[in-house]
Amino acid sequence: MQAHIFLLLALSGGSLALECHIIGGHLKQIDAGNGQVFGVDDNGMVYTRFADFWDVVPGTLAHVTVGPAGVWGVDNGHTIYRLVGGFWAIMAGLLKQIDAGGDRIVSGVNVNDDIYCVTQQEAIAAANYDSPNYNNIAGKLKYYSCGPLGCWGSNSNDDIFFRTGVTPSACFGKSWVHVGGKLTMIEVGTDGSVYGVNSGGALYRRVGITDSSPTGTQWIHINIMGRAFKHVTTDLGQLWLITKDGEIIHCQ
Repeated sequence: MQAHIFLLLALSGGSLALECHIIGGHLKQIDAGNGQVFGVDDNGMVYTRFADFWDVVPGTLAHVTVGPAGVWGVDNGHTIYRLVGGFWAIMAGLLKQIDAGGDRIVSGVNVNDDIYCVTQQEAIAAANYDSPNYNNIAGKLKYYSCGPLGCWGSNSNDDIFFRTGVTPSACFGKSWVHVGGKLTMIEVGTDGSVYGVNSGGALYRRVGITDSSPTGTQWIHINIMGRAFKHVTTDLGQLWLITKDGEIIHCQ
């Protein structure tokens, strides 16, 4: 039986109405972008969502991402892959977490929490192990995600940071802004919306984000079915969440 809940969240400048329900399957990580949804389970199997079903994508990954820069992933050995012509092509570099949600840029962090990004031109052209070229960004983060107004991340202490001045040709940006709060992971949608999960599994949305105020004004806690979460992603006004037990919840 599917559980349903209807949420009406009061946000600055309006409200967000969401109907949430549990869908079939179990995943450890999920990512949505460009109207697509991909996920990885505890065994490293990769899935993509078609209509109301999960289809298996051949290959084994630890983390997968989909966005304007395409579909990318990393395996348990931190090897980087890009889905090219329906097959996983090995890319240059090593990362433990990767994000393709920026303006056709790719970003991520390695096992040492070093931060890297790939410019739009390099990301578009990347097709084999000789590409792309990576730009190192000063600082340390364990999770990094980009959107149209900049990039967000959290460090090993769950501190939250925003990267200013990020552009398609200068993905490394200009400076860090510390944002209050604590999150273990954070994701930016292609519409600029920002969601995150803390160490206790609580879900938050950043509100007040505008072109003139890209870091927003405050975090709003969202209670969905009383669940504790370990991963969240957003695309086209929809939320996809993974509970700490691996259940998948879809809100739209």
